[in-house]
Amino acid sequence: MASITTRIGPSDRGRKMTLEEFREAEEEPGYDYELARGVLEVTEVPNDRHWQVVDNLHEMVSTHRRQHPGVILRIGRGSDCRVWVAEMTSGRNPDLAVVLPGTPPDTRGRRPPSLLAEVVSEGGEDRDYRAKREDYLAFGVREYWIVDRFLRHVTVLERRDEHGTPTWAERTFVEEDAIESLVLPGFTGTPSQLGVGVEAGGDEGRRALS
Repeated sequence: MASITTRIGPSDRGRKMTLEEFREAEEEPGYDYELARGVLEVTEVPNDRHWQVVDNLHEMVSTHRRQHPGVILRIGRGSDCRVWVAEMTSGRNPDLAVVLPGTPPDTRGRRPPSLLAEVVSEGGEDRDYRAKREDYLAFGVREYWIVDRFLRHVTVLERRDEHGTPTWAERTFVEEDAIESLVLPGFTGTPSQLGVGVEAGGDEGRRALS
């Protein structure tokens, strides 16, 4: 018996779904979809300013890969990598994902990322600073970067295990600070470099649909 494919679009924002339903759903193009604790989130595709910061970040990490051969296996963006967090019933699309060589494959045969990054968008502060940091900790990622171009800083969260309980150790880098990373040793990119080419003006970013 043929299964019926679930179709989702902007009108389904707030819909409750299982992880499997979300995984198999057919998405109306032109929007970004994430499952957050079993509830569907639908946002507009990021505009040029948000996209520029993501592109700058991608180029910065790519430069590090060229300067340090063998450190990075691959780099992915939004549509390249969806993070499934079964414990949280969440499916996330990080703005950037970095996979390291030698990372053991998961149960689906895929090598999970060791570093995830999100660029904060207008109206998405709570999602990036709170909800996703909890999801990514549960996922097991070693490092999570929150790139906030409004505050002009980068927050690096490094995974720690305190008495068997995972937690984040947090550091913030501003302006011309070299962003220090345990996952990418020798990294020299700065928060100010992430704003290169970003036009001034009203905002912006990835807006949640109402």
